[in-house]
Amino acid sequence: MNRFNMLRPGLNSNASRTPFKVMLGLAFSLLAMFSSFSYAALATATVSKNVVGVNEVFQLQISIDDNVNTNALDLSVLDDDFNYGTPSISSGTSFVNGVVTRQTEWKVAIATKAVGTFTIPSFKIGSSRTEPITITSMKSASDGNTASAQPDIHISANVDKEALYLGETIRYTVRIRIGEQMSQASLIAPSGDGLDVRQIGDDHQVETVLNGRRYLIITRNYQITANKPGDILLRGAAFKGSIIKGSRGFGSTLRVPVEKQGEDFSIAVKDKPSDYQGLWLPTEDLQLEQNWQPESATVKVGEPLTRTITLRIKNAEQSRLPNLNLQYPGSVRVYDEKPVYGTDANYTTMTLKQVIIPRESGELTLPSLAINWWNTVEGKQQTSRIDGLTLHVVPGEGSSPVNLSGAMSQTVTQTGTQTSGQPTNPADTSMVTSPSDASANTTAEFGSTTQSDWWPWVAMGFATLWLFTVKLWLNARRQLRTLMKQPEMPAGLTTYADSVDGMMAAVKRNDAIQLQTFFQQWKKYNPTHPQREELSALVANIMAQRFARESPESSQVNTAKLLTILNNLRATPSEEEAKSRSHLAPIVP
Repeated sequence: MNRFNMLRPGLNSNASRTPFKVMLGLAFSLLAMFSSFSYAALATATVSKNVVGVNEVFQLQISIDDNVNTNALDLSVLDDDFNYGTPSISSGTSFVNGVVTRQTEWKVAIATKAVGTFTIPSFKIGSSRTEPITITSMKSASDGNTASAQPDIHISANVDKEALYLGETIRYTVRIRIGEQMSQASLIAPSGDGLDVRQIGDDHQVETVLNGRRYLIITRNYQITANKPGDILLRGAAFKGSIIKGSRGFGSTLRVPVEKQGEDFSIAVKDKPSDYQGLWLPTEDLQLEQNWQPESATVKVGEPLTRTITLRIKNAEQSRLPNLNLQYPGSVRVYDEKPVYGTDANYTTMTLKQVIIPRESGELTLPSLAINWWNTVEGKQQTSRIDGLTLHVVPGEGSSPVNLSGAMSQTVTQTGTQTSGQPTNPADTSMVTSPSDASANTTAEFGSTTQSDWWPWVAMGFATLWLFTVKLWLNARRQLRTLMKQPEMPAGLTTYADSVDGMMAAVKRNDAIQLQTFFQQWKKYNPTHPQREELSALVANIMAQRFARESPESSQVNTAKLLTILNNLRATPSEEEAKSRSHLAPIVP
């Protein structure tokens, strides 16, 4: 009885853990089932050629992105129409940049048994299947080689429209499908008389398998703008390169030149309508928007107001976007940022940000903006407009500083309106100018300027002069400190009783300033010495070399000459120096 009671707690503990183990096992089972359903390895079948002769051997390659049993592939489905050998099998796992890649691959040599069209069926490997492949079998291998002699390279192109207006832009897209090993491949852009061609973005490349052959597909986009009216021939893009072919057993390769030309297109370009008014902007769509911050109708003098204008034109080159010029009243200061250009889908965008600061209290009316453009879809003129803004400006509080950085945040969006028919009268609104006219400071049908004051430039000039003066003063003070610095005495010496000894010690320590100081002392007591001029020239040269940083060779020559003269002076002092040796003035560099 006691023994049973001793074991009872253990039995209760196991019983309590049993439901937990069951739930844990069920969770792992569900996770494994979910993983098996969510992941299926990719199986691919390719052939070295799909046009062959009877009994001509070619290669069938089957691969799957997983490590599977090498016996998982059943080749017996080839028995009816093909002869095949023993497959070569390889498998492996790689770990690159934290990504694990697994692959199993079979390579087998096969050949057709008869003339006709046959299908390599789909192979099932685990839960994955390959795509079937169609094989064309000719009477002989030479016939198969003749049929497949043409390079497996195809080029196709299209334009989004073949009728457009003068100055309008269309998109040209070219696709190249390459099934050969290439060298020095290049793509020549399309061309045409009176057409501007520019590549858009980078090439898009993707690999795919078509009927058992592996291809590289390259897509490139061009933007084409018409510069003259009439019917224009658009010559298609051209692909050039060399195909690399093996030499069948000689261990070398052969490069065969190849060239493929894309399709030509006939483009009809319509002229600008004679009754159009305004800057010529042909496009399928033009959008004009603006943001105001803050949105309050009341502002204070000196308080910044941010206006952000966004222009979006479909299929337009950046160089053809107009300049947005607005005429502001003299009671405000306007600070313009540099326009920011970009692309959004098929639209070219321009964003102009302005900071407007009221200088006077009262009612303030800020200008509107209207842009005339030609709708190429509907074939009529339209006007896009954004409204101006009327503000009540109240006196500011003291002379609080203007925070320009805070004026670049939160925004309130207003979308421009579009009207068709005749353009609005430009007398009451600011308009646009052509980019080519901006440098001449002239306006097209619509013109305006942005006012600013002259006093900030004057203030900037005074600030620059003040900074330059401070810099000169600091440099002069630094040089004075250098010249007035007390020279350090060599170890073991406290004074120099002889100016010659002082000059020799300064030369040995390469101290040009101290050398100059002791030379002045020596020259004071030797005004008629015969070597005075020679010694003065050597000291001056050493000073110049010290501050001009001349080559070490010339400095060593002058130093050697100076030491020779100083040694001679030390051996035979002059009469004046001998008399004054006992009462030399204290040396204070």
